[in-house]
Amino acid sequence: MKPSIATLFWILAWTCLLAGQAQAHGPTPQKSDAAITIKAPLKKVWQAIKEPTAICQWHSSIDRCDYDADKQERVFYLQSGERFSEAILEVNEANHTVYLRQGEPNVKALPVSSYSTRIQVEDNGDGTVTVRWRGRYYRGDTGNFPPQHLNDEAAVKAMNAWIQKGLEGLKTAVEG
Repeated sequence: MKPSIATLFWILAWTCLLAGQAQAHGPTPQKSDAAITIKAPLKKVWQAIKEPTAICQWHSSIDRCDYDADKQERVFYLQSGERFSEAILEVNEANHTVYLRQGEPNVKALPVSSYSTRIQVEDNGDGTVTVRWRGRYYRGDTGNFPPQHLNDEAAVKAMNAWIQKGLEGLKTAVEG
């Protein structure tokens, strides 16, 4: 028995509909992962990371910070004139890790719609430590056709720059 034209039409219609929906999914999470070796004692580096406003002393993009201890949230006022906030989710003393999440996003400051990061310090046993900063985030515009300044590439470039500047600033601050 041959399928009718109507049956073939409906099969084709459903196939096109399902294919269109497969293309219309939202953005995929992006990732950044960078590390730096610092010649300094673990205690000194850990203090510079776990103290909520210490980042203002070593991250070159930040002009100043405010910190709300009740909300466990810090606001970064950037050299660019923009600002955004970050929530401190956990400070884990046992494994020297700080877990962070973006507060209110500002895509002019950082072209991501949301992020979470983890900064961890590991003692290398030779007078140095390794600081690893990992992030997971979504682009600034989560629609299907984001403008170039809010797409995946812009988010990755900005987040990598944010993390790299932070790591380099931290190294300079604690080694100096």
